[in-house]
Amino acid sequence: MYVLSHEAERLQLIDRLLQQKDHAFLERVTVDEVGRGLLDAQTLQAARALRLPATAIYLATLGIENLPAPGDRPVWLAAYQSLGRGQASEALARLPERLPLKWVVRQLLAATAPDTATLRKCKGQAGDWLAAAELAVDHARFDLLEALIADGERRKQPLIDWLNLTKSLFVRHQLLGRQADPEPLGRCYERIRAMLPTHSLPLVNSRSRLALYASQCYLQAGKPAAAIAMADQAKAPQDTLLRLIDLAKAHCHAGQLQQALVWLDQLIAQVAVPEKLAEFKAERETRELDAEAPPKFDPIEASQALVALQQTLEPVGQKAFLVSGTLLGYAREGQLLAHDKDVDVGIIGWEDQFTVIHALLQSGAFAVDTRRIGGAQTYHIPIKHLATGVSIDIFIYHRENGKLVTGVQSYFGYLQKFAFTPFELKSVQFLGIPFHVPDDVERNLAENFGDWRVPDPGYISHLESPSTVDVGGEVYQVVGRLRALEAIKAGQVDKLTRVIDLMRAHRSHPGGMGEDTLQRLGWVRDTLAAEIPHEVAEAC
Repeated sequence: MYVLSHEAERLQLIDRLLQQKDHAFLERVTVDEVGRGLLDAQTLQAARALRLPATAIYLATLGIENLPAPGDRPVWLAAYQSLGRGQASEALARLPERLPLKWVVRQLLAATAPDTATLRKCKGQAGDWLAAAELAVDHARFDLLEALIADGERRKQPLIDWLNLTKSLFVRHQLLGRQADPEPLGRCYERIRAMLPTHSLPLVNSRSRLALYASQCYLQAGKPAAAIAMADQAKAPQDTLLRLIDLAKAHCHAGQLQQALVWLDQLIAQVAVPEKLAEFKAERETRELDAEAPPKFDPIEASQALVALQQTLEPVGQKAFLVSGTLLGYAREGQLLAHDKDVDVGIIGWEDQFTVIHALLQSGAFAVDTRRIGGAQTYHIPIKHLATGVSIDIFIYHRENGKLVTGVQSYFGYLQKFAFTPFELKSVQFLGIPFHVPDDVERNLAENFGDWRVPDPGYISHLESPSTVDVGGEVYQVVGRLRALEAIKAGQVDKLTRVIDLMRAHRSHPGGMGEDTLQRLGWVRDTLAAEIPHEVAEAC
């Protein structure tokens, strides 16, 4: 099995050169990379997994022309040429009708429901069946994969075939991202898991990871009960943390916050041990040395993104106004804060979200998380400015109980609300163009940050903001535990200390943090704090 991260960089370079038609540079790169295994079968497999069709065609052609035994390269060339053209090529027509891969290509071209009657007539070696399954996954046609798995069950495919498919899916899972309908993929993971013997100790890890992946698919599909059932089957020791996270998240999505808190406390118990702290420290040190680490928040690029947003919404009559940290930067420094992490704007009235989203999508300048569009239940829509990669949070303000209420709709499954004194909007100059802000900026900032004039980089807005609704309640308790876990992983002593103090202050509420968990967090804080002088001394 290839190592995807090793292949990705060179394959993406080749793909860019193909798109740019830079044939001279492409030739030099190809000559250099041939000696490093560019024509290996696993490299072609990586190009397919990365969904680089032009590169897959290029590598298949190179293989046919240069390898003494090109193997299945003609098959893949026929498949991808057909998919690239949107119609079956002559080369595809010449392939044997028995090939499952040919069946998948025709299904992809037809864009219809699986033709299982034709699939039952297919024959081939184990590699043919696996190739067909991989092609279905590469094109996110999980219904075709499910049909192939059902056919494999009917044919009583040997265990080695199921293991090879499992191995291939594990590599591809990290590339799948968020799909429109991941439930069929979840069923595929579950069905494959059922084909692996329960009595075989070497297969415990594979069965466990298949359960986790199925759980993640079900949760993404909005099936928290199915997600809980599968996550509970992830029994391998190395999956313990992921299992606890997924169980907590699934219960949170199901609205079962008390049970989510139980799992989060178990998660804290698992990470509050010397071995795990050492592992987190090693990860932090590795990231610090990583030249390709994600860039930090860039106020200049964020300003460009904010201006682009304003220029997109103004023509459609929408008054997006500055809020939260972005408003704080305007009022305190006349610019975006360097230590911020994203841009925050607001919209009053949930009805306007549809006009806003339509304008953003039509502009082509922004990516929008459309899953957040939910009518009167929408409080928060994340978007991204494509040119700069800057994230922007659009907060929808609702009129509730005499307040203007917005909220954070977390991917973890909770909605945390924040209530403000009603305000009108006024126009101001910011970043060289007109923007809107609340008419009483100082009052709004005081309700959000308290003493907003004094910089406090360690401020935990979701726990410390005076605007927080139901302080100490179940959602607050979930957020507190998540912030504690974030602080532990990042090695942030000050942040962890704040979380401990806040959780202790609200421990009497339902779901309040128990003394045993508070003591564990205190031990972690003291352990992290003890490392700081030693590290400073070494640096000197």
